[in-house]
Amino acid sequence: MKYQLQPQSAVLDNSGLTISAGWAIIYSVDAKGEFLQATYQYLPIGVGLPANAYLDAPKNVKDNQAIIHDGQQWTYPKDLRGTKIYSTETSAEMTMQEVGEIPDGYTDLKPASEFDSWDGKKWQLDKNKQHQYEVNQASVKKNQLLTEATTQISYLQDAVDTEIASEKETQLLAEWKKYRVLVNRIDIELAPNINYPETPQLG
Repeated sequence: MKYQLQPQSAVLDNSGLTISAGWAIIYSVDAKGEFLQATYQYLPIGVGLPANAYLDAPKNVKDNQAIIHDGQQWTYPKDLRGTKIYSTETSAEMTMQEVGEIPDGYTDLKPASEFDSWDGKKWQLDKNKQHQYEVNQASVKKNQLLTEATTQISYLQDAVDTEIASEKETQLLAEWKKYRVLVNRIDIELAPNINYPETPQLG
C-alpha cells in the first residue's frame, strides 16, 4: 500500500512481547491495581508492556464504583471513599479511605444524637444513656454550688465569729446555710427536672 492512513498497531505474542512494532492503547494502574489513565504508546519489536499496564480496556462505571485490575482481569468494586461512616459500637465518625464495602461494625447512617445506640438496623435513642449523662451533669453542678456555698459561709462565719459582721452579713450567713442544705437535698437522679434553689443575694 502506497499510503499508511492509520497509525500502525503493535502486535504482541502470547508471551506479551511485541512481534510487530506499532502503537497501542495501554491502560495503566497504580500499585494497588486501580485504573489511572489510558494512553497511546509506541512499542518496538521485542518489548513488552510497561509495568502495571494492560491492553484490554475496562468498562465505564458509575460514580460509586472503582476500576481495579487484580492481575487477571478488571473488577469493579464499590467505591465509597470520602463517605462518612459511624461505629455501631461507639457512634464515632470516620471517613472511608479504601475501596470496598462499609466494614463490619460501621454504618453510613448518622446517629441523631450522642445518646443513640445501634439496634442492628438503625439508631435508637438510648434513654438510659441520656439520663446518665444528665445525672452526671447535675452531679457536677451540685458540687459546684456546694463549693460556692461553703466558700461564702466560711467568709461570713469568720465575720460573725470575730464580731465584725454587719446585720446584713449575719442575715446572709443564715441564708447561705439554708441554701447549702437545700442544695445538699437535691436528688440528681431527677435530672434534668431539677429546680435549683435561688442563690442568696446581697441586694
